[in-house]
Amino acid sequence: MDLPFHLLNVFSIEGEPFSGNPLCVFPEAGGLSDDEMLAWARQFNLSESTFVTSLGEGSTTGDAAVRIFTPGHEMPFAGHPTLGTAEVVATLGGGLDSVHLSMPAGRIPVGRVDGGWRLAARPATVREVTSSGAELAEALGIDRMLVVRSDASWVDAGVEQLLVRLDSVDAVRACDPDAHLMAVHMTSPPRAPHVYAWAWTGPKSIEARLFYTQGQAVLEDPATGSACANLGGWLVSQGARNVSVVVSQGTAVGRPSRLLLDIDSDGAVHVGGRVETVGRGTCSLGAVGA
Repeated sequence: MDLPFHLLNVFSIEGEPFSGNPLCVFPEAGGLSDDEMLAWARQFNLSESTFVTSLGEGSTTGDAAVRIFTPGHEMPFAGHPTLGTAEVVATLGGGLDSVHLSMPAGRIPVGRVDGGWRLAARPATVREVTSSGAELAEALGIDRMLVVRSDASWVDAGVEQLLVRLDSVDAVRACDPDAHLMAVHMTSPPRAPHVYAWAWTGPKSIEARLFYTQGQAVLEDPATGSACANLGGWLVSQGARNVSVVVSQGTAVGRPSRLLLDIDSDGAVHVGGRVETVGRGTCSLGAVGA
């Protein structure tokens, strides 16, 4: 049995073909087991791969059930996989302008915008951080005075992450995290640390980096829609309304990315960006476990 796949770049920048966060989407994955989905995600070794396990009423309604896997585990929600999967589901439906993707974190509405897609994030929960500013700074490998401790928060709009505001874009660029100290000071069990370090670069612009650990290694994500949604949720908790922000991410890992964060008058958060299909092909299921 053949298994089709699509390759896309999400949160890409127009005119820069290798920008954005790469994604693999398997649109006909209903017959795969959890172990097989994980095996294919590990085979492609991208930050996430998605598996469309069912389409509602054929393919023309825009309703789809989706699973998201990293090379090591399943994610209940992730932003760039949601937008990239929306592009594939919409194409299967003949060019739809809106889809609804059901995943473990809930049913996510996604709508087409110029050049890409925009998702409506779930309302976020925000809780306090117990680690000190000095501990957070030490884990990030920067001077303790660069962390705005009062703004550090655990935020969950689908997947919980630690948001740490720094006092300048230079501080964001200087981060050199330590995996052991991240595990000590930045962990929300049972997940490994996922830390979003960010700073204002202007009234309507932010630069951010997302660090996570895999064993003893620190990895960096090029563009993190879930973290952008969490940032929007945190801004809402601070009273933000009618705000549009451009978030830059990924330059440090050679994948410059642009995420569009919008907060409306009611405090609803939307995250959008450009989505480009870069290829497609077919895998053989016989390769799994062979």
